[in-house]
Amino acid sequence: MPIESEAKRRGVLGLKLPRSAKNAEDEEARAIQARLLPGEIPQLRGFQIASAWRPSAQVSGDYFDVFPLPGDRMGLCIADVSGKGMAAVTLMTELHDAVRKFAPDAASPSELCTQVNQALCHPGAQTRYVTMFYGVLELGDLRLRYESAGHCLPLLVRGDGSVEFLASFSGVIGIFSHWLYTNQEVQLRSGDCLLLLTDGILQAENRRHEEFGYQRLIAAVESGRAQGVEDLRQEILTAVTKFCGGKLQDDASLIVVRVD
Repeated sequence: MPIESEAKRRGVLGLKLPRSAKNAEDEEARAIQARLLPGEIPQLRGFQIASAWRPSAQVSGDYFDVFPLPGDRMGLCIADVSGKGMAAVTLMTELHDAVRKFAPDAASPSELCTQVNQALCHPGAQTRYVTMFYGVLELGDLRLRYESAGHCLPLLVRGDGSVEFLASFSGVIGIFSHWLYTNQEVQLRSGDCLLLLTDGILQAENRRHEEFGYQRLIAAVESGRAQGVEDLRQEILTAVTKFCGGKLQDDASLIVVRVD
């Protein structure tokens, strides 16, 4: 199936095959990446959830997933794997399989990160690694439990307009199997907007080599947060695309969660 048809079938937002990705290996890698990303995003009552992916010219390593868990919970995963092309997609496939294997029975985000880290650690392969944020939305008390393995900080814009960063500074996935991970949590409230992202959004550059960064991201959220998540994600992507003139240096991925 052609890559654009595959992307449309899976509901991937904004996918257009870059002109530089002409050889068969690049096309195969991009098709595999598109298949690994979720098609329709499952929903959890009390929340609105949406995602977006904008690929760069090179096949990079952005990965994200949203999936239901037992007990009125939802798993949220967003990651960036090292490397480009088929090497990145191979590691991405391992990550996808490990997350889906361990997440249903993992007692906590830290346990999930520990299990995935051990699964992806291979002797002599210390140049392969993954930065990953994994969180669990819990409907019962509107809580997000999470761990961030070296990933860029998620952004939480509260219903009253105040801004928080979900900080955690654990090590990346896939280098040292003995690394330990810890659980973090945040209480969510009605009207809150949570953004999980990859650094392709933050590092998008304009002609003056200025990066989009968190401040412009916050401004985009403030401009669109009164709308639903579908419109909000489009507001953010439009702002990033306009800022960099449509020329992304890296894949840009986003998960948007709004608390009803």
